[in-house]
Amino acid sequence: MSKTPIRVLLIYPPSSFQNHSGCPMGILMLAAVLDKPGYDVRILDANAAGNKRTSEQIIRFVQEIKPDVIGMTLVTPLIREAYKLAQGLKEQGAILLAGGPHATLVPEEPLSKGFDAVVKGEGEPIIEDAVKALLGEMPKENVNGWVYKDTGGQIRHTGSKIMVRNIDDLPYPARHMVNPLDYGPSSNPALYGDLFSSRGCPARCAFCSGHLFGKKFRFRSAQSILDEITYVHNKYGTDSFHFVDDAISVNKTRIEEMCEGIIRNELNITWSMMTRVDKIDRELLGLCCRAGCVQVDYGVESGHPETLRRIHKPHTVEMAKNAVVMTTEAGIKPYVFFILGFPWEDVDAVEATHNLIIELSPYVDHFHPAVASILIPFPGTEIYDKYKDEYGLENWWLSDDHNYDAPRNSTHSYHKSKVFRLGAVLDADFFNYSVQIKEKIYEVFRFMYMHNLQRRKPVSRFVRKQLINFSEKLFAFSPTLERILFSPVVQLEQFAKQKLGNKRVN
Repeated sequence: MSKTPIRVLLIYPPSSFQNHSGCPMGILMLAAVLDKPGYDVRILDANAAGNKRTSEQIIRFVQEIKPDVIGMTLVTPLIREAYKLAQGLKEQGAILLAGGPHATLVPEEPLSKGFDAVVKGEGEPIIEDAVKALLGEMPKENVNGWVYKDTGGQIRHTGSKIMVRNIDDLPYPARHMVNPLDYGPSSNPALYGDLFSSRGCPARCAFCSGHLFGKKFRFRSAQSILDEITYVHNKYGTDSFHFVDDAISVNKTRIEEMCEGIIRNELNITWSMMTRVDKIDRELLGLCCRAGCVQVDYGVESGHPETLRRIHKPHTVEMAKNAVVMTTEAGIKPYVFFILGFPWEDVDAVEATHNLIIELSPYVDHFHPAVASILIPFPGTEIYDKYKDEYGLENWWLSDDHNYDAPRNSTHSYHKSKVFRLGAVLDADFFNYSVQIKEKIYEVFRFMYMHNLQRRKPVSRFVRKQLINFSEKLFAFSPTLERILFSPVVQLEQFAKQKLGNKRVN
């Protein structure tokens, strides 16, 4: 009789503000590693846009499939819900393994929240050994790069985190395990199109803990990337791809080889990337456009020179302007990220960023008002280490005091629920902003929201602008009346969203 395969469930925990159009790359990579030697692997993305699940629903699912080990990705914005889920799973007798950015930054913390062990850094090199050790098939002390409690309750660290040296050797993500129905319409271009081409980051951005996975870039070869694009294109019919790395063009020769390969092989695809303002030029943008690049994301972050200097960005305001204009002129849509609310900034500093956004707006297809577009002091960052004592931020992620869940009509005005739809970070008020700073930040976000409406049809754009204007005026007159009158509007939008298969209605 053959042995029953070990069953491993990999979970991305629930969130009130995340809606994924594709499965997170991390759990797909781990699933691929475990799938190869024959483990019975299941994946559960609780934030899949077409099938969002609560902690209670996940616990019921676990009771049904009875996995031997559960691995969970821990990221700081979702950590309280993740720990709630872990405690519920532990009550069911589950064996829990933590990994991901938050687990790597504070590896002992999850052990006090129900987890049996924590993987530090990249999980692919040790995930199989970790599963075996948790099931008693090998000594825990023989697993390198993790943290666990021994039989006496003492916390043990087994060496430094392990990095994948040659990332060309990694398997392709386990796309075959994804249920397309979980992510909405079958035509969803993001379903299978995420790619990574590098790992690690030598930059010293004060707001980022990107050094988590190494301070040196490790690059996939151009041929490896082309092989995966071709495979996914042929197997799934995917013709739209997105590179998830932060700075794909740092190795210019490699991206040139990739583009030339796409052109030479006549791959009829489009793709998007994120890169640095100081690692792009007109010639490279032209080549990327000819190879099908349709979008470039830039982390401009600020229009205030002093802020750029203090957060260690390698570009100037003028360089940012030139990069955005060059991208548009090359026939590629630039998408731009900014971060507001650094603790040293006054109203004039925020105004400088606002002015840059206005100046760039004729060239920018879309501004990215992400959750972290208002500064969040994530653990492991220079910002957190420098200001945690001054602002009482020690372990803030474990408390409700700095909650920035997505705004709701029951607690927020309609206009703020739209302008800050991904997260009410101003409510968290990490750095005790003045009223004037908050008003200016809202003004900037409002401008980005209105600008992004330009991609909508004229009638839709007009209606949405008028709703924002009316909500603002009504809220100034009576917040209570505003919420009462806009409640049916919110309900109608939610109904429309369900009918349209979770297409964006914001």
